[in-house]
Formats: sequence, structure tokens, C-alpha cells
Amino acid sequence: MQGGNALVVGAGIGGLAAALALARAGHRVRVLEQVAQIGEVGAGLSITPNAGRALIHLGLGEQLAAIGNTPPLGAIRHYATGEILVTLAQDQSREKYGVPLYHVHRADLHSALATALRAIDPEAILTGRTLESFEQGARGVVARFTDGGSLTGDCLIGCDGIHSVTRAQLFGRDRPNFTGYVAWRGLIPGELVPPDLLDPPLCMTVGPRRMLMRYPLRRGALINYVAIARRPAWMEEGWSVRSTVAEVLDEFADFEPRVTQLIALTPADRCFKWGLFDRDPLPTWTQGRVTLLGDAAHPMPPFTGQGAVMALEDAAILGRAFAAAADVPEALQRYERARHARVIAALEMSRSRSELYFADDPAQQVRALGAGMAELRTLYDYDAGSVAI
Repeated sequence: MQGGNALVVGAGIGGLAAALALARAGHRVRVLEQVAQIGEVGAGLSITPNAGRALIHLGLGEQLAAIGNTPPLGAIRHYATGEILVTLAQDQSREKYGVPLYHVHRADLHSALATALRAIDPEAILTGRTLESFEQGARGVVARFTDGGSLTGDCLIGCDGIHSVTRAQLFGRDRPNFTGYVAWRGLIPGELVPPDLLDPPLCMTVGPRRMLMRYPLRRGALINYVAIARRPAWMEEGWSVRSTVAEVLDEFADFEPRVTQLIALTPADRCFKWGLFDRDPLPTWTQGRVTLLGDAAHPMPPFTGQGAVMALEDAAILGRAFAAAADVPEALQRYERARHARVIAALEMSRSRSELYFADDPAQQVRALGAGMAELRTLYDYDAGSVAI
């Protein structure tokens, strides 16, 4: 099926990837993004081999290699003593799976997707369009915006995140589940970081109910860290808000000096915190000509690093489903059939690891991390460009 008009709600990683997949399948796409201007947002992101294959299928293999860092030598350290508990060898994903594992800046991947989409259709991304509701009939979907405007398409793909308006209209409003964890993310210019704080280049430090992982981005121009701790509740008004360096230092005050010195170097405008939320799986994502993708369909906690990865897989499958189907309803059913069981398995994997990764004993954390990485690698062989749809 070609020549349709698709509406994609949300210009995040999943939305842009879905739009690119549909555009490459011969559809006219309009991405509806609520912000007035898309800027450089986010921090580090792991692109595991299964996500790399999805991006290669979307035609972005060269761009991924250009923006990505392959993980360097690393270690897991004890929070109090700094002792190396486990040495992490150079990643062997290219040799084992045919595709490297990359660390990328989310903004660089976002830019690559947007550039590729605009190369097909310069008018594909529409900003300042906040979805209020939609109506669908036998031949199409009308998206209505909060400013009174509207657009019509053959289908609507809700890629509007964990607080999805699309999901709420399809299946009713519900509350996401707070997982009991908060994450802080910081980006530090590489020239500010003394070399002794980066030995080895990749490091995870584990302590009672907390961990911090750091690694280089943009060939070392930036040092990215994510620090996660248990919290009884999320008290902020938003799910992602600015934090202070003092707050992170307070949470990790008993961690060894290399950690606290690194945190202290975080520029004030590069420090954010996230409440980690997920939702219980939906039995279906689709009604008629409307479906969900990425976090709108299956948000998951980040303990396997597969949230954005699953959205990229979704997008590649969605484009293939439209290329293979005779009409929109068939395409959406093919897409959901191919994806539903896999993303639920990834969600359950992530949930099952959370308590183990954040035990009181660092030795227990190390054992859980080793088992978790072995389990995670079972996802790496998946190829969204060739699996049955």
C-alpha cells in the first residue's frame, strides 16, 4: 500500500522514526509536534545491536556510525572504596551480532532522523500543533488541535509519550506507575574533566539502593552520567524537571571521591532529574485507523536501556507493515501482531531487574548486573528489517 496520508503525533525519537519509515514506504507524512521549536534535548542513549539494525533498515547506518561511540573499556566500582569489582572488556557486539553497540547523544540521533525525514519532505514536521482530540471514520482520521485547527489523514500514529493524549482517547485516562526510582542525568564538557576521573573511560559505581554510570559522548567532547536512586514517591509537578548539582551530591554524598568530584563538575543547566514511570501492558494498541507506538504504547523503566530501542524497532516494523498490507486496518494489525509480545517481554525483563540492581549489597548488585546483561543480550539478535510481519 502506497500513497496514503499519515498523521504522526509527537516528534520524539519514536515519532520521527515512524514518520521516516512511512515516508520511505511511499506515504505522505505529517508529524504533529506541540513545541514551537525543536531544540537539543536529552543526554546519552544506548543503541544496542537490535536498534542499530532498525536504523540501518531506515537508511541511517552511516549516520549512526558517525554520531555513535562504541563502548570503551570499563569497570564496576564499589561505592565507598572505589575498588574495581568487575573489569568490563571492550564490547564485542560487532563480532557477536554483526552490528556494534553505540552510545549516542539523543539530540544527535534526533537530528539525524529529522534530517533524513526532511530530505524526503521538507514540510513533514509541523511544530506548535498540540493534539486535543481526534475522530475517525471508515475512510480517515481528523486530528483536532488546541488552537482550533485540524488535519486529516488516512491513519494516526500516537507517538506522544507516556502521557499520551492519543492513548487516553483510545483507552481512557489512567495514571502511570511510579517505579520507586529517580534518575539524574548530567552532561559535562569533556575538557572540564581531569583524566584521572575517567579511568577507565566507562564506569558504573554501585552502592546501597543506588548506582551511577558514566561514559563519553561525541568522541569525548561530553561526559554523560546517569545516577539512579530509590525514592518513596515522586513529588515534582512534572515527570522530568531541572535538578541542582547540590541535590545529586547530597544523594550520593557517601560515594567515593571520583564520583562526587565528577558530579560537582556538572554545569547548572545540564542537570535534570526524571521520575521513572511505566504503565501496565495494554491488551491492544489499535482501534481502526489509530494505533500507538513507543512510550505511548509500552513505556518501560530504563533498567534494560530498551525504551528508545523498542520504539525504533516499532517504527521499522510499522513501515514494513504498511508496505505489505492492502489497507490501513490491515497494516496496523500486522504491526501490532508483530510487536506486542516482544515489547511486553522487554517490559517484564526491565521490571524484574529493578529490585536486584538496587540491593543493599554491592556484591549482590554486581551478580544481578551480570545476569541482567546476559538476559538483555537475548534481545540483540532481533532484526526489525526481516522478521515476519
